[in-house]
Amino acid sequence: MAGLSFKLVSFPEMANAAASGSVGSNSEEATIAKLLKYGRLEGDPFTALDFLDDAVKRAERMVAASEGGGDGDGGRAFGVLASCLVARGNALLGAQDWDAADADLNRAASMLSSLPEPSTSEQQGQVFSYYEASANCTVCNSRQMALSLAYDGIGHSLSQRGRFEEAVMAFEACSGVLASNASIGLDVEEVPRGWFVAGLRGGPPTMLQRARLNVALAKYGAGDTVGSLSILQETDKGPDPLDKGFPQFWDARAAQVAALFGNGYDGKAELEWQQLCTSHPPPPPSVPKSKVKQYVNRAAQRMLDAERLVTANDCEDYDTGVAIPCDAAGIPGLGGSSSPCALYTAQEVRARLWPPALADALAEFRGAR
Repeated sequence: MAGLSFKLVSFPEMANAAASGSVGSNSEEATIAKLLKYGRLEGDPFTALDFLDDAVKRAERMVAASEGGGDGDGGRAFGVLASCLVARGNALLGAQDWDAADADLNRAASMLSSLPEPSTSEQQGQVFSYYEASANCTVCNSRQMALSLAYDGIGHSLSQRGRFEEAVMAFEACSGVLASNASIGLDVEEVPRGWFVAGLRGGPPTMLQRARLNVALAKYGAGDTVGSLSILQETDKGPDPLDKGFPQFWDARAAQVAALFGNGYDGKAELEWQQLCTSHPPPPPSVPKSKVKQYVNRAAQRMLDAERLVTANDCEDYDTGVAIPCDAAGIPGLGGSSSPCALYTAQEVRARLWPPALADALAEFRGAR
């Protein structure tokens, strides 16, 4: 890390305070939880910051009370404050205030690294309350998830300021947290809804896939084009629900095309692009694990099959007006096309925060075809 300014400072006093002290009242913590929820659900990051600024101030008071010897658990207060900082850091990323986001997320990462690990999943859910855990997710509110998100956000704040070497370190730290907690399934957990640039079509299906893509993008931005290509080639491009050669991590596949071209492998880039341009079938319906839900799901599918027999099938694409069958609309916004490559224009990948050098390589590749 010599010569790089990205460092996680250890705060031993936080760990000491976590062992004793207190937090504010349950009603105050409930208010903070509501503010976090409002901030998470708010689509506009600037409006979300109004809620989250208030949440951080309240959490700061909880920490001050714990240090002053009030009633409660100091470790819990630091956990609540860390949740608030991660949440506000995420909103600041959305507002493109990279410096402020970096400050919040670095502070959160330092706190989370210093806090002792909660002994039960119930404690984890109580302390790190930014994300509402789904029925199948036992780690969504864990310290490890919060820490990996903090590193992820730090990496993005650095990348967007052109500090790609440091961003590589942050994204590698995120990968390390995920890989070291694979035993609890953190690496294969979905990227939480509402997190920065999450939920895009063709985006990373899991946290670890996102982290590896981010490392590769940052390496390319830092000038390590060979290292970037190596990571992209090793990255899991799945899932492939039909097991017919249509992996759904399109971002990584498109980035690999650009990296191949940027490294002088024009022919290999063309082959990869042709595969990405192959018409992709829609993913099959999900199959619930519960037998009751399986029965309901099968019944619903039969009803849809019956509906298709009696329903008019004349539609047009909303964006383009192109006439297409209603049940073969392709990828939304692409005029009925089912080829993922149509999505990856130079403008689109820049919006997805690819480094300029890689976005330029893709633009040059597409222009040379």
